[in-house]
Amino acid sequence: MKRGKFIAGNWKMNKGTAESLAFLGDLAALLEEVKGFDSLVPDPVDLVLFPQAINLQSMEEYLKKNKINIKLGIQNIHWSLSGAFTGENSIVGALEAGASFALVGHSERRHLFAEDDELVAKKFCSCLENGLEPVLCVGETEIQRNNGSTEKVIEGQVKAVFARLKEDSVKKERIFIAYEPVWAIGTGLNATAGDAQQCCRFIRTLLSELGGPGLAARSIVAYGGSVKKSNSKGYLDQEDVDGLLVGGASLDPREFYGIILSAFQRVKDSRVQSK
Repeated sequence: MKRGKFIAGNWKMNKGTAESLAFLGDLAALLEEVKGFDSLVPDPVDLVLFPQAINLQSMEEYLKKNKINIKLGIQNIHWSLSGAFTGENSIVGALEAGASFALVGHSERRHLFAEDDELVAKKFCSCLENGLEPVLCVGETEIQRNNGSTEKVIEGQVKAVFARLKEDSVKKERIFIAYEPVWAIGTGLNATAGDAQQCCRFIRTLLSELGGPGLAARSIVAYGGSVKKSNSKGYLDQEDVDGLLVGGASLDPREFYGIILSAFQRVKDSRVQSK
């Protein structure tokens, strides 16, 4: 089964409203060069941006007004739909502001804010049950990598989610998982294309064991960790790397555009090969 490509930019705590809207205008102008982009079948390229939550609504209004086919996501979400949780973001509020996706389990949330596998699983399942597409971030630290625990760590992070998933949720159209080795996030270091393929293949095999081969075939498994234009093609050429979760490079519209073009070219190549 052919899967589409998924290119997402995590802006973290960067860009105010004016700068965010200027970015959208610049990127939209660049994407005008990729005519036919939206009509590629069966391999579309989904573009998603994860800005600060306070910028979601204004960005969504701008995207709709200018008919720009980019989706939005929220960087952090609470598992409860409402309540006395000062400073948190609700799923209801995120959806109303224009978010289609939510990051859950990002390493900065796990390590800076002490979010463990159980908490991440609660967020993931609540998103699925309430119409917000969660992107589960998994990955190992440098110490875990060096002692050979990479697959064990990833397996534990994924299984924690499946332990809470309802059976009907497993039958969903697809699940999004981003493999982000902690040692490669914001460090300038990055996994090789072969390393990314190996871990993404492991995740897909795990999905097959936990949810069946159909779920594994439909699900999107992406790589993230010091991705930039110059190395994006190498990752996207891998059989089990369906997309990229981009950090710092997504803040520059031209750099991010270059990464998008890599995905676009991969889709075109795939169509040619399938003929």
